[in-house]
Amino acid sequence: MKKRKDILGKDSRFNNFIIEKKGVSPVIATVLLVLIVVVLGVIILLWSQGFVKEAITKNIGGETKTTEQFCSEVSMQAVLNDDKSFGFKNIGNVPVYAFNVKIVGKGTGKSETKKIEHSNGGSVNPGFNVLVQKSSGGYYNYDDYEEVKIIPILLGKTKSGGLQEYPCTEINAINI
Repeated sequence: MKKRKDILGKDSRFNNFIIEKKGVSPVIATVLLVLIVVVLGVIILLWSQGFVKEAITKNIGGETKTTEQFCSEVSMQAVLNDDKSFGFKNIGNVPVYAFNVKIVGKGTGKSETKKIEHSNGGSVNPGFNVLVQKSSGGYYNYDDYEEVKIIPILLGKTKSGGLQEYPCTEINAINI
């Protein structure tokens, strides 16, 4: 029996083996590629949503801005009492919904932030003042701390119409 040889001089049985070998069908390959693209698209979409914040707006006196813009317009004045209690007076035209008190311990450098909720006297309308109270009762003593900052929290509306708190940055805080 004479062996067949192809153009390159190789055994033709080897070529038949390669030609007859089956691969993934084009339909299955296309479906897999489409699924991979869709999954990657969903992952990128979810990842990018972390970078884009929903704009929270506030309307004061017919003027609508983002709460971030109103944070720079918040104007507070420190109130210090003889008994070492402290607070602030809202001397601007932006109502403060709640506020954070950042305190740094004397000598320790340990920083702690306490949120004073709207329901616990944290809401301060323009022209009014508030003294910062402990949740256990009584007032904080500003001599017990190396640094005290009061950081306002504003209330605004989301695009969907719901209300949401917006904490201002420390740049907008007052030092006691």
